[in-house]
Amino acid sequence: MKKLLLVEDEEVILKALRRLLERNHYEVHSATTVEEALQAQPQSFDLILADLRLPGAEGTAIIPHAEAVPVVIMTSHASVRSAVDAMRHGAIDYIAKPFDHDELLMVIERALLQNLLKAQNQALKLELQRTQPEHQPIQESVAAQLLVDLQRQTDSHRFLHLYGERGTEREALARALHANSERADAPFVVADVGADTAAMDAEMLLGSGTPQDNLPPGGLLQAAQNGTLVLRHPELLDRDLQVQLSQAFNHGTLMHPDNGHQRAINVRVVTLAHVGIETLLATDRLTPELAQLLSQNQYEVPPLRQRPADILPIARAHLSTLAHRHGLKTLKFSAESESALRANQWPGNASELRHVVARAVYVARGTTISAENLGFGLDATISRDLNLDEYFRYFVLRNQSTLSETDLAARLGISRKALWERRQKMKLPRDTNDELSSPKEGN
Repeated sequence: MKKLLLVEDEEVILKALRRLLERNHYEVHSATTVEEALQAQPQSFDLILADLRLPGAEGTAIIPHAEAVPVVIMTSHASVRSAVDAMRHGAIDYIAKPFDHDELLMVIERALLQNLLKAQNQALKLELQRTQPEHQPIQESVAAQLLVDLQRQTDSHRFLHLYGERGTEREALARALHANSERADAPFVVADVGADTAAMDAEMLLGSGTPQDNLPPGGLLQAAQNGTLVLRHPELLDRDLQVQLSQAFNHGTLMHPDNGHQRAINVRVVTLAHVGIETLLATDRLTPELAQLLSQNQYEVPPLRQRPADILPIARAHLSTLAHRHGLKTLKFSAESESALRANQWPGNASELRHVVARAVYVARGTTISAENLGFGLDATISRDLNLDEYFRYFVLRNQSTLSETDLAARLGISRKALWERRQKMKLPRDTNDELSSPKEGN
């Protein structure tokens, strides 16, 4: 049950509002002045409904003390000025007396929903920061310099094409560009075009007239309004859709599929591909109209082997993120492991580098990551390209003939119980006749 703080000095109105709100399943606490409301700890409620004209301080005086709690202001002095003043002070909404009960309930529900969505959005951003790799290019790296070059463009440069090999993290660069632009507070939307979903792309990008899958009627294009739309592999779009997109971008409007009304388009479009626009056009994978728009600004993101100075900064930054996440803040690379990192050609680019570091964190013992942890030992050609589960399987099968369960668990940095559970999950039971599996070694 949602808790509401009702601040109203007229007794008749106070009682009527209390009955209305309690009838609609709200828990209501009341106060007649801002001073009384502050004593009730306004930050502990789900919503505050306050009259503007109160004895002593006005109702808006409670807003600075409400912290994240939404405040709806009521007033019998209906005017544009009082509404503007209330919103300027930080009120989430405004309603004028006398008001219809259904209207008041709608305002309250809308305010609660808006506050919930805001909290969820903040939570998602925090979770994204916790679970995703760093989106800011490392200082003094080639990627950082490329970001500087991109930021020199004004907001009027609405189209940007980033191309390069797989794993060069073009999307992370686009995210960093968005985060450092004047569009940072607006949506960042990624449209992942695939050959097997081409038939769905028109609906996904331009909408179907009714909201679907939490998208507005204008699809992903409308969802990115005022922000950034990242379009992965535009060359896979159906040619008719490419024509529709180029027309929409040229006109700056998108027609509503149902009522025919025009909606303005204000987005920055970043396209990602493995090759430049000229190559896509020459191989007839882009229409000339769309190619002309996307070729206005394009940059190649060089592979990691061409920017060796970036290897250690990226590896160290990713290690720092993982170590912080897993409570291993003292974990670091050995000098030997750093030499091995610099010497590798990284055919999978930054993505491969991050996977190798993640696996090393998983298997490392103590506070130092060795070259062997990175997969650069004698068996590097076998193990270096494996993911974490594959490496676990490989490590267990390769070493269980010479290592006991206790030693295997220690080498993997996990408990014997965790090793046993993971064996069961991955269907890797140990032969009970194997003398190394004997419980005599201790638990």
